[in-house]
Amino acid sequence: MDGEARRLALEEEILRIIEEKLINGSMEADRAQAIARMVLSKLHPPLTLEQIYTIAPTLDDEFSELASAVLPIQRDHEQKVRDTVSEHAVQLIKSGKFDEAGRVLKNALSRSLKI
Repeated sequence: MDGEARRLALEEEILRIIEEKLINGSMEADRAQAIARMVLSKLHPPLTLEQIYTIAPTLDDEFSELASAVLPIQRDHEQKVRDTVSEHAVQLIKSGKFDEAGRVLKNALSRSLKI
């Protein structure tokens, strides 16, 4: 999925959350407007996939209601990072660079533990 498609999907999910909460009475209109303003200011097109991966985790900082929209994006990004690191380590191993592969994997593991 490209950046624009991911942005649109995220906006649609946020709108679904807002609509559901307004209908069931668990969100006030002023809060919905604040979320909408924030989304418009942060998710303005065009955005690359990397920009979305950077912006998405900040969306639920102030509006915890958006966590369910943000979590799949964070998981997707983490999986892509894991896949890239794994591919790089495999190539290093195939090249006989075992120590370097070990350092790459150790570095990736230490970064993931900090998150």
